[in-house]
Amino acid sequence: MATFKLNIATLDNCPPPADVAAAMNDFGLREDESFGVLNCTVGETAVLGTVVHRVLQDVQQLDEETGEVASRSVNKVNVYPLGIFPVARRIETYGGPASGLDRIAEFLASALALPTVMSQIELDVAGVIDKLYRSTEKFQLKSIRISEYAHSSYVCGPYAPKFLDTEHGRDFLAEFADFVTAATCRFQGEYGRVTVTLKTKASYSYSLSNEDDNAAVQSILRKLP
Repeated sequence: MATFKLNIATLDNCPPPADVAAAMNDFGLREDESFGVLNCTVGETAVLGTVVHRVLQDVQQLDEETGEVASRSVNKVNVYPLGIFPVARRIETYGGPASGLDRIAEFLASALALPTVMSQIELDVAGVIDKLYRSTEKFQLKSIRISEYAHSSYVCGPYAPKFLDTEHGRDFLAEFADFVTAATCRFQGEYGRVTVTLKTKASYSYSLSNEDDNAAVQSILRKLP
């Protein structure tokens, strides 16, 4: 099964797509900058591109002959495929953690000097599960993670139960909705099975048994927050 990521945030004060694309293409790749633009294309409503961020990172290496450990700095490169949708007030990254959105916000505001303001989207996991339950085919709630659960009068803490029965899982979810931090569910796409992991930000990991479902699944996920 192919695995994908979709991280979504709101983006305010963003110039038109043509202006953003022009700024990105003009910035390009520079040796003296930590950010760089690998590619960028523009349409009527969106800018699609790939931004890289270079960070110096110390790496320790062992000299097996002398037994000495030495450190040296290497350039670590993080790659961020992204989409910017000014009219929809939305920005997306298609790989990596949700924190990648913060890095792209830094790139837009500092490197490109655009007046953009990005805000992470908080996700009501219990509410999202209910939406998917009502709007998708063959929905299954596979597991959830809650931050506080009393196993007994002496033991409490995080708990991550798995469910064989979706209705049992939904009952458990309703009881502990305020403490849910993540959930995994499954439903049927047009071409195959879809598995989605939800967290408290609009940052989705999903697996597809058929990649032809990708566009439709992204459309579903964009409507959840």
